[in-house]
Amino acid sequence: MRTLDTPEQWGYVFNDLDAIASFTYQHTPLCLFGHTHWPTAFVRDDSVRRIPTGQVLLSAGKKYFINPGSIGQPRDRDWRAAYCVYDTEREVVEQRRVNYDLETAQRKIRKAGLPDRLADRLAFGR
Repeated sequence: MRTLDTPEQWGYVFNDLDAIASFTYQHTPLCLFGHTHWPTAFVRDDSVRRIPTGQVLLSAGKKYFINPGSIGQPRDRDWRAAYCVYDTEREVVEQRRVNYDLETAQRKIRKAGLPDRLADRLAFGR
C-alpha cells in the first residue's frame, strides 16, 4: 500500500500512529488498504484506535481505515485467505476467511522456482 501520507513510498500501517498519518489525508468515511497482509481496522472519531475486525458497522461522522488481509502470504498466523465484503446498504464491512487447497498452492510455489520460505510460510500464516 502506498500510505495516504507518503504515497511515493511503500509504507506499512501496523499501529495507531501509522493510521493517524493516513487519516490526515483521508477525505472519505472509508478507506480500504493493503500491503501488510495483516487484517486490521482503525477508526477515527475523537481519537484514533484499532478496532476489532469481524463486522464493522460504519457510523456517521467517523472515518474507517481497514485492511481486509491477504489471499496469499498472510502475516497474522492464520493461513486461510482473508477478505472483506462491504455492504453499502447496511454500511457494514465484514471480515471473512476461507480455506483453500494449501498443499496445491505450496506445490505450485515450489514448481515456479520461488523460495521455499514462501511455500512454507503459507502453513503458518507468517
